[in-house]
Amino acid sequence: MGPVAAGIFIVVNITVWIWRLTHHIIHRPQDMTMLPIFGHHARSGHPDVLGQFFKLLWSMVLARGPFSLVLYAVAILAIFSAAQAAIGVTRTLATALLGAIAGSALGLGLCAVMTNLWDEYTWHAVQRMPFSLSPITLSIAALMAASAFEPILWRRRIRLIAYAFILAAMLFSGNPGDYCTLAAALVGHGVGVLMFRRQHHEREHEQWWRGTDYEVRRLIAAIQLVFAFGPILALVSSSHDGPLSVFGYFLSGLVGDEDLADTCASNLGAHSCVTLAKHYHFAMTGVWVRTLVLVVAMMILAWGLYRGRRLAAHASMVLNGFTVAVSVTYCVILPLLDSMTMPIAADLWAVLVQALIATAVPSLVLMAVIGMNMDHFSVLTARSRIRRGVGAIGLALLITAGSFLAFGMMDRDAYAPRATFGMLLRDLPHRYLPMGLIGSSRLHMHSTTVASMVINQLPGLVFWIVVLVVFLLWFRDSVALNAADRERASELVERGGESMSFMTTWEDNHYWFSPSGRSAIAYRVSHGVALTVTGPFGDPGEFDTSLREFMRFCERNSWSPAFYTVHDNARETLESLGCSSIQVGTEMLVIPSTWQTRGKKWQDIRTAINKARRSGLTDVLTTFNEAPWEVREQIIGISEQWAELKSLPEMKFTLGGIEELRDPRVMLLYAIDADGVVQGATSWLPTYRDGKVIGWTLDFMRHRTDSPNGIMEFLIARMAERLHEQCVEEPDQAAQFMSLSAAPLAGIGDNTADPEDIAVIEHVLQIVADTLEPAYGFKSLYFFKRKFQPTPSPIYVCYPDAAALPRIGLAVLSAYLPGLKPSQIPDMLKSLRPAPKAKGHGHQ
Repeated sequence: MGPVAAGIFIVVNITVWIWRLTHHIIHRPQDMTMLPIFGHHARSGHPDVLGQFFKLLWSMVLARGPFSLVLYAVAILAIFSAAQAAIGVTRTLATALLGAIAGSALGLGLCAVMTNLWDEYTWHAVQRMPFSLSPITLSIAALMAASAFEPILWRRRIRLIAYAFILAAMLFSGNPGDYCTLAAALVGHGVGVLMFRRQHHEREHEQWWRGTDYEVRRLIAAIQLVFAFGPILALVSSSHDGPLSVFGYFLSGLVGDEDLADTCASNLGAHSCVTLAKHYHFAMTGVWVRTLVLVVAMMILAWGLYRGRRLAAHASMVLNGFTVAVSVTYCVILPLLDSMTMPIAADLWAVLVQALIATAVPSLVLMAVIGMNMDHFSVLTARSRIRRGVGAIGLALLITAGSFLAFGMMDRDAYAPRATFGMLLRDLPHRYLPMGLIGSSRLHMHSTTVASMVINQLPGLVFWIVVLVVFLLWFRDSVALNAADRERASELVERGGESMSFMTTWEDNHYWFSPSGRSAIAYRVSHGVALTVTGPFGDPGEFDTSLREFMRFCERNSWSPAFYTVHDNARETLESLGCSSIQVGTEMLVIPSTWQTRGKKWQDIRTAINKARRSGLTDVLTTFNEAPWEVREQIIGISEQWAELKSLPEMKFTLGGIEELRDPRVMLLYAIDADGVVQGATSWLPTYRDGKVIGWTLDFMRHRTDSPNGIMEFLIARMAERLHEQCVEEPDQAAQFMSLSAAPLAGIGDNTADPEDIAVIEHVLQIVADTLEPAYGFKSLYFFKRKFQPTPSPIYVCYPDAAALPRIGLAVLSAYLPGLKPSQIPDMLKSLRPAPKAKGHGHQ
């Protein structure tokens, strides 16, 4: 259907153009312009509203020119092809037509309401504008309806991107056609939801802000990107009636001349003032370049948010906060000061209030969204790099401002009236601020020479270019807080370690290195506790010494060490150093060389393998980066679906996600059916000894909600079979063990310390276990792994100071639940009473 629709669209447009060209040659042979051929001829102020409505419907199948024809044809091809695959030909056509007609009617009504809110001329303002619809209005409803039948990841992407661009066009441009496109999208969205419920007899599972870090970062970056493109949309729009058109001009820096300010101040409305400002400054190359540099800087800021940079989130909040502060200053504070000497007309106050709302509210909303989701931006930037960047920005501001002031004082006659230092100082902010609001922000001097005009533009241009370069350096991939330490740790983990040592290479870990540099310990500091991620790694000969030295390192920093998820060998060493221990989980080990599935105990595993093979499932062992693009996208979608259905976010402490899959050393084993649909996926972390892999540890486990039963059993068994085959064929290179990892907090209770001393921490750990159990099912996972008849290996938390047990418990709590608010901790502490012995542990 997509190719047919695109073909019809192209034929209709070419036919109309040929007819118009013929008509134009016959009746106006002397007119050589192309506008009568490619224009829509949608007249403004059409006296017949119904006739105008049908003329608008006709404009939905017309393009403005050859370039638009190609773009719209590609869009129609993609949209109708995707919609047909999801909901079929009949429903695609019906939804598209319903959305186009109903959306156009509703959109025009919405436009009238919005115009009434923002312009005193109400519907007459709509009639003034030469507007038309676009082919997107005709097709968007089908796309939004089809999104209801897409996987969660693509459903969210389609809707977010579609609404973001529609709202950007509507808010910054304001053409009535944009309101119709929004209404058509909403109609298609609603129809799609109803069709999904009728077909599947259930509601969509969709929670916009409960996703993985991977996706939430991209959603917020998309919002920031809309603000970045806003000024461009406001400048090139032919309407300028969008609620945020003023905001676009506020960022564009196109207003500032006193003559223009006087003209605007005497104008009847803001619409004509903004339009006049556009045409007055349109040919000013310097102003356009400065605008584009600022837009690019905001785009880089969005890129930083996309990459999860904490500094980008803070920078976005600072810039948006600065926007709010400036708008309040120029729309409220300065006018109030001016009103003390000269009364301000009510009409001007109305314009100022409109400008304040249009500039401050979007920035406040974006600040709130980023603030509520700050935990998703966990990638830190080195302080030295931040200091250098801030220094460069400060130096650029100092040099450019000094150059402007120096030039003005040396050539005072280049300005009218003659420049003074005070006047130059008062006008200095205008050289940097992208100020599209006039009112009280009027310039005190005007250039009279070419040199002064150039100097006026250079400070802001150079300053924003420096900011752009600093943002690039801040947000590139190599700016992690401990990038050098992570690289060293990544090398050491290949020398030796425990089965879970590879988790030490993940983000948010700090590292202690032995004096020789041949071993290290990963840790996180919280509540005055240095909580390690498993034991030492690197040179096994230094492990015992490293444990002792790390304890001294913690003493020097006034931290209490807590060695979390360590095995028996490390526990024995720590107990010899005076530590106590508590079992916090059980690791399940499978020996590949002895793997077999004979006997009654293996019935479930054999059934899962045979069922998968009869169903045409194939297992593929590769890495995430080497997997085909469509496979990677499906795995990301499965992970997002999994996160949507959980009441808690991904832990990222001892359980990895998509970001951890990207390490080329991590193996990916997925199951794919005959139709190319990925049904489930697992990841396997390597364990090294002297650069050789001696074992693999299960980490990432995800499957579709509708995947066949036994898909995880099939994948784990196939990994064991692969390793067993390697033991037979290449015994020298074969893995010695396959770890099913630990079921965290599923073995609480066994310990070697005084029960009275550890009652508090046991209760805290039980709180964590009970909190996470509904989302992660650690205990059900524990029993699931026992199907593979593994050898259990307990893991412990070891600590030297029993007085620090409450803080250790809170540190574990913070590690597993990083979103825990400080205000919630007192309520947790109130519950720190040991459970009655009769109830035992491990209740759900």
